[in-house]
Amino acid sequence: MRSNMVRRAPRVLAFLALLATAGAATAQTDLTALFAPATGAEVAAVTQDWAGRLPTPTNWKVVRAGVDSATGYAVQAVSHEIEGFTHYGGLRFPRDWQTQGRFPVLVLLHGGFDGLTLDFLVNFDKDFPGTALADSFLVVAPTFRSEPLNGGAPLGIRSSGGEPSPFDRDCDDTMALLTAVLLNIPQADPDYVVVLGGSRGGNVAYHMALRDPRVRRTAIRYAPTDFFADHVRLSAQERIDTGVTGDSLGRQVADMIAAPWLAGQLTLAQARHSLISWCVLPHLHAEVPLQIHHGELDNTVPILQSARADSVMTAGGAVAPQYVYYVYPQGGHVPDSLVGSEQRILDYLLNLPALTEVGAVPLRPSALRGWPNPFAGGTTVALAGSDAGGKISPAEALVEIRDARGRLLRRLELTPDGSALSRRWDGRDAGGREVAAGVYYAVLRDRRGSAPLKLVRLR
Repeated sequence: MRSNMVRRAPRVLAFLALLATAGAATAQTDLTALFAPATGAEVAAVTQDWAGRLPTPTNWKVVRAGVDSATGYAVQAVSHEIEGFTHYGGLRFPRDWQTQGRFPVLVLLHGGFDGLTLDFLVNFDKDFPGTALADSFLVVAPTFRSEPLNGGAPLGIRSSGGEPSPFDRDCDDTMALLTAVLLNIPQADPDYVVVLGGSRGGNVAYHMALRDPRVRRTAIRYAPTDFFADHVRLSAQERIDTGVTGDSLGRQVADMIAAPWLAGQLTLAQARHSLISWCVLPHLHAEVPLQIHHGELDNTVPILQSARADSVMTAGGAVAPQYVYYVYPQGGHVPDSLVGSEQRILDYLLNLPALTEVGAVPLRPSALRGWPNPFAGGTTVALAGSDAGGKISPAEALVEIRDARGRLLRRLELTPDGSALSRRWDGRDAGGREVAAGVYYAVLRDRRGSAPLKLVRLR
């Protein structure tokens, strides 16, 4: 869908130029059909599309490593393959990094359309109080497809492949990079993943919160949520009619969706599917942990975009501390204008609720291990460490699979596999029904004193 959209960009620009000389909109340039309210079936189709896309990275590489001379951070440029192209990202290591340690992960999502810069990677938290982020968090920052990583002296300059696909496929790229990091950097803690994004990156952060069960909390600054809003529709029409508009959201819709549709490069159904995929509003629900920040003077992304998200969340019963919405009367479209947001974001990302406990309070590490984890189709659960050496007999090795609310879904009897005891879980409950994407726990029935094994299922 989007390959046509971008490969034919010169034709789209020519089409816009033709429209600019044609004067008022005609029946052939009217966007009413594109912006008709989304139906339940259309929203469900987008949700199904998301569920069917498992962004699996391959060919992980540390392309270049170095130290930023101004801040002293150790940084890396990394890459992996996804959908046939090379995707790049940047890593910033905490100052207290230890090879035997365990560190929380902060997924950092940039705004704009000019790529990821070293300055953003190393300085995004320069005004945050304290040093918790600098000392403790492994920062994972993706580029988005077709844009550069401007890594300065320590990392150099390189560009991700693929074709521009803002918002929706940006999330695929980010999920794939996170998966690659968790699989290849053992110090990265899969149980402590949080997200921070603003503007374009804030929209991707919403998508991550909705699609990726590994994300514990998400902090968002001034992000678009509703591309069906009147100001987007009117500015997109203005762009089609005249070739110019002052509204950045309308310009993106016009150039990436409306013009290709009017030029016959997309069907109406495809164009609407893209537009609904960009929106997060139809998909939000009260269980998503979010902290939203927006300034009333924002002229790039109007505050109504966050206000509409807040309406959906509060109507669904979302409450603090999992969900909070902050409005800044003098705030604009730069972080510094949201006075006090740094402390609020820091508190939100640092003070996570305890992981769901299954059975008694864990007294020692889990006796279980699982691989792959996160997983898609299935995963193998096995006894680990000293317990695998025979201290637990096969008759005692009964594992319960429970959901995040502690409800029993399935019992698995581990069986000998060489010197170990293991069993593959196919991702189904006792009735043979495939479980949804999300967090699950495996616990030894007779070893309640050990922590449950957290399993994350992707779709």
